[in-house]
This record gives sequence, C-alpha cells and structure tokens, in this order.
Amino acid sequence: MAALDDKYIVFGAETECSMGLRKSRLVLPADHGIFIRGKAQMHAKDCMSPENVIPFGGCRSASNPSTALKMASMGVSAGVPTISGTFCAMAVAPGCAGLCTPVITSVEWEDASEFTDIDEEKALMGRCTLTCAHGGIIKITDAGQG
Repeated sequence: MAALDDKYIVFGAETECSMGLRKSRLVLPADHGIFIRGKAQMHAKDCMSPENVIPFGGCRSASNPSTALKMASMGVSAGVPTISGTFCAMAVAPGCAGLCTPVITSVEWEDASEFTDIDEEKALMGRCTLTCAHGGIIKITDAGQG
C-alpha cells in the first residue's frame, strides 16, 4: 500500500491544521469528472475556504483576530512573556481559541503532482500542504479513498 504522500486525494479526505482544534474534511462543490473508487479526485487549485477547505472548529493562533479578542477577554496577551520567559504565540488557556476562518495564502496546494493532470491542473497528493495567514499549516491526514 502506498504511503499517504503518494496517494491521490479525493472528496472527503481528512485534514488538520496546526492551529485548529479539530480535524476537518476537503470538499468539492462540483466534481472534475475523474473519480477514484467512486469519489471525485481533487487538484491543486481546490484550496479555497470554505468551498474546499472546511474550517477546523476553533483557532489557537494569536494572529487570528477572533482568537486575539478571546484571549484579551480572558486577560491573556500574545507577546507577553510567560513564567518560563517564552512568548505566547498561541491560545493555550482552555476556552481561549477563537473562530477558525482559514485565510489561505496561496492559489494552490504546495507540492502537487507535476505528472498527473486533473482538468489541466496538478493532481492533489497526500504530501501537499497549505498555509493560513493566521500561521497554521494545513496538511492532509487521510486520502479519503476509503
């Protein structure tokens, strides 16, 4: 069985964000006409939120305005030294996470297949990642092929 890195990604694939509170799924509003095991295959440009990338419940990034507001309401400040002398870059207090609204910084998933095209776009692979403007790295954790 191929490692996740080498698998093609289909509708329903599982994702996670390094700043998110829960895993999520990839979706397609309309298929590209290519299917694997009855599920629509995705390509590198299927990276819009929320059309393709469903939010991750909550966001721990202090650069997310919703999280910063939540942190302020709880008396927690980003950039303030903690007891250990490190700076708080994430909401770590329980209940401190804000609303997850991914702001994708790229027009396509990074590291898509150069060798397989879906509607003249690079095929989405398990090794691909996206970056959110709030500092999260979004990666695929399950190809969705079942």
